[in-house]
Amino acid sequence: MSEKNITHYHMDKMVKYLFIFVFLISASVLGYHYNNQSGCNIVVFETEAQNFTVKEAIIFNDKTIDAEKWQWDFGDNTSSFQKNPAHYFEKPGSYDVQLIVNGKCTAIQTVQINEAIKIVDSTKFPVFNLPESIRAGEKLVLNDETENASAWEWRFGESPNVDDNNKIASYVYKEPGLYTIKLVVNNEYDYISKKKIKVLEPEKGVSILDQELPSAKPIKNWNVKDYPIGYNPNGDDDKPEDVKPMTAPNITDKNFSRMLIQVSNGTKTALDFKMYFCGDINKTVVVNKSTMSFSVLCQKIANKNIKIKSLELDKQKGTNCIENVSLIYKRTIF
Repeated sequence: MSEKNITHYHMDKMVKYLFIFVFLISASVLGYHYNNQSGCNIVVFETEAQNFTVKEAIIFNDKTIDAEKWQWDFGDNTSSFQKNPAHYFEKPGSYDVQLIVNGKCTAIQTVQINEAIKIVDSTKFPVFNLPESIRAGEKLVLNDETENASAWEWRFGESPNVDDNNKIASYVYKEPGLYTIKLVVNNEYDYISKKKIKVLEPEKGVSILDQELPSAKPIKNWNVKDYPIGYNPNGDDDKPEDVKPMTAPNITDKNFSRMLIQVSNGTKTALDFKMYFCGDINKTVVVNKSTMSFSVLCQKIANKNIKIKSLELDKQKGTNCIENVSLIYKRTIF
């Protein structure tokens, strides 16, 4: 009987300790919760405006009552522990600014940062005169007339590179087209003068394809009559037969394209097309939206690998002579 009483007393003591332990834990949790929830006033902070620009100083003013400690997170990986910090942003965008007061009360506001507005001084743009057009192969000379200029960067548009670094610049265009000439002086890249120039086809050279046959020497006057005796050019008798117009054999766009590829491979020349143009291989054609003669086109693509994207032939009705060619092609490496 005595042993049972001892065991029962021991169990009651353990239960008592357990209740004391649970009570202490609960009291600690409630105390921590109360300490963090009580006395948390509404956090209020403001700025002087709603929108700002990059690198503009922004003053954040905290208006929270009974605030003693501040922790600012500006949303751009920067922070501050001042009450009213001044901050500026490096990049445009929307930023969520967070303020933690007394280590427990929080507020978040979004500020909008815009690109800085640049004030342009029109007097700082470089000054130079430019002709309306020039031919490929001709030398273009330009003179900068900007006051107090000491450094120059001329770009003539055929490549992104700087083409000349002198006050008086010169350049020779290799290909016809519409180009934009850019000038920067004194390394002020916010002030770039841009002007367009049209580069025309070069003057016809003395290539074999463009040469004309030498004219025959004039025959001495041997008093030869213009017409045979008895022939009346205005009469109705013995009328000369009508001269038939020259005709051309038919060729499809596909076969014409194959022949152009052979020109680019060096196995054909413009002369191989003479019959299809009824003898005139200097007909004007449209190539990649530029105009040139067909013979010049063949010179440009000779021994250069090309890929034809589209081709259309315009033929004269009745004679089948090619009057125009519309071609779009591009250079290939292999």
